[in-house]
Amino acid sequence: MRVCKYLLFVKNILYYYMGQLLKPHYLCITSGLFFIPLILYLLGNDKSLEKNILAAVLFLCLLLSQLFWYNPVRGSFIHRFDTLVAKLSAVLVTIYILFYKKISGYKLFLYLLLGIFTIYAVYKSHYYSSKEWSCDEHLLNHSLIHIAALFAMLYVFL
Repeated sequence: MRVCKYLLFVKNILYYYMGQLLKPHYLCITSGLFFIPLILYLLGNDKSLEKNILAAVLFLCLLLSQLFWYNPVRGSFIHRFDTLVAKLSAVLVTIYILFYKKISGYKLFLYLLLGIFTIYAVYKSHYYSSKEWSCDEHLLNHSLIHIAALFAMLYVFL
């Protein structure tokens, strides 16, 4: 019970303080963090076909996300293309982590928790964006999706 109250408290703080800063360009910053796993990939020694594909898709996600969130026009071609590539990358990363990375135990548990968190953030982002496009709650939840994707990609390239 205390954990739930603590999480609610943290969420309210995030909503308040981040809501003061959130504008659509803020998501250019959170998606810009995708450079970190790309740098890890470039510096790493493992250049397997699977990682090459994931790095290419991540780079495409980075570019499309930057283009879209610089001028977020709902339903535009770039929005639909960005959405398609983001969904593709989520599927590919999940397949890679679950079947190629061969994780087990607590790492699998943490990845599944990250997946549940991501699904919840996607739901909330969609919920708020359907009420009011680019409202603070929509942007906050979408930024959390970017951060969750960052952690998933870090796990791929570490």
